[in-house]
Amino acid sequence: MARRHESLILLSHGHHHGLVLSLRVRRAFARGSPDADELRELARAVVVFFESDLVRHFAAEEEGLFPIMEANLGRLSLIEELREEHSRFRAWVEELRRLMKTDASAETLQAFGALLHDHIRKEERVLFPIFEQRMPPEEARRAGEAIARRLAVLSPRDGG
Repeated sequence: MARRHESLILLSHGHHHGLVLSLRVRRAFARGSPDADELRELARAVVVFFESDLVRHFAAEEEGLFPIMEANLGRLSLIEELREEHSRFRAWVEELRRLMKTDASAETLQAFGALLHDHIRKEERVLFPIFEQRMPPEEARRAGEAIARRLAVLSPRDGG
């Protein structure tokens, strides 16, 4: 496999952590129906990961990567699809926040874990190759700087 473009490496590292969480959720359901305590723990893990990683990751994509790609490559339906999935994740996390103190939703957790896996694979296997093949070098560098800036600005240590 070819090495990932340097502008996308930070996002790919974040994807690794997302796949680990997705696997944790999927394994919990593969063993059977998790009990209420396990569902609450999974919900808590998803919410914590969302706040510590996905908020920054989505901002880097939505405010750094996607606009630069669209400015150079035109409107891409794939990017619209990814934005819609980001919105779906946000809605599910809000639901999990409300429910994790009482009854976390097994359906929401399963859907979150499955979509997170598929979403990451779509970015790694479809979006990133488009970027690597079609982005002008100077614009790819600019995208990398925008991604790094956005990830740094909203670091969890800063309360973002």
